[in-house]
Amino acid sequence: KTVREIFKYSNLIFLYALSHSYLATCFAIDLKIQGYEERYIGLSLSLWGVGVIFGAILHNLVRKKLNLFSTILFGSIIQLSFSIIFLIDQNTFLVAIMQFVMGITSAINSLTLETYISSKFRKSSGFYISLFWSSAGLGAITGSLIIAINGINNFTYYIAVIFFFLHFIPIFLFRFSIKQINIENVSIKLSKDVLNKIKYLLMCVVLFGACDAGFSSLFPSYLLEESYSDKQVGRINFLAGLIALVFYPFMGKLVDNYNKTIIFNTFCFINFVNLFILYFINDFYVYIICVAFYYYTIGTVFLITFNIVGKKLEGGVIVFGIAGHYISENIGSFLGPNLIGNIVNIDINYFFLIFIFLYFLIVLLFNFNQIKNGGPSGT
Repeated sequence: KTVREIFKYSNLIFLYALSHSYLATCFAIDLKIQGYEERYIGLSLSLWGVGVIFGAILHNLVRKKLNLFSTILFGSIIQLSFSIIFLIDQNTFLVAIMQFVMGITSAINSLTLETYISSKFRKSSGFYISLFWSSAGLGAITGSLIIAINGINNFTYYIAVIFFFLHFIPIFLFRFSIKQINIENVSIKLSKDVLNKIKYLLMCVVLFGACDAGFSSLFPSYLLEESYSDKQVGRINFLAGLIALVFYPFMGKLVDNYNKTIIFNTFCFINFVNLFILYFINDFYVYIICVAFYYYTIGTVFLITFNIVGKKLEGGVIVFGIAGHYISENIGSFLGPNLIGNIVNIDINYFFLIFIFLYFLIVLLFNFNQIKNGGPSGT
């Protein structure tokens, strides 16, 4: 019964991720082909993060007025309407507006669902959240598969419009279950005690957000600079994402049952080696394997910090904790593409070196937090 319930909500997240990831990757490739510099591509795509921050801040206010079904329905109508604009024109200004709108509407709905799952299935929240996020991963790699097959051409944005139309199938199919979802909508002040429990984790999450959004926004530009085609970019992202996705639910079980600090440090250390390999070796198949591990590591560290935040905070405060996680991630999602875009604009070869440096900071912050809060044994 529990898995069946998660499956219903996962359908929504799958279609959200499919449409959003497909469109963002198309933007990244298309704008590069049109001749825009990385700094402007990064800026326009980073408005997703700003939108999500606004959505997370507005979440409780919106929930007092509208239930989840209403906001999902209205959000999908708004996103569909904006997507039609790209049948006419594509430029950095329009991309920025679309990313901002998608960020706001997605955050309000996803935050409700993730808070609901973390609260209702608290003992196994790592596993169920990993299943939930796996649906998002499946949506993202499906978008990459379409790009691998179709590339960027006259049909690209018509496909995007079709994906946004598909949102309405699970919305109406599962409308009764969606209408029953309710979470605590308490107004929570930013108390010093609450902040002290999670502040270093949230700093880590800012850096993860920068790594995640910076990589996904600008890796297509890097590959195009290395003379890969738009379809090859799609193939690398699809195959890497597929490999990471197959193993991701197992990570949820590990996080629920084993030492989180050891898991975190192990994956980050291997990812250091992984990023050095990416820096020194330019090969299609090496990119697939190493990028798969990079995506898997990003998913792992997000899951661990999300899980620790959820278990450190009790009752209504969990809403603040998850909102704080969301906001921190998307501060990084805004800063990452902008800072990294400006740096690689100077020299594209700095691309992987930036992520090596960011991961070094992440490991320092996370372990400082774990030692400060009870020793390196983890949570």
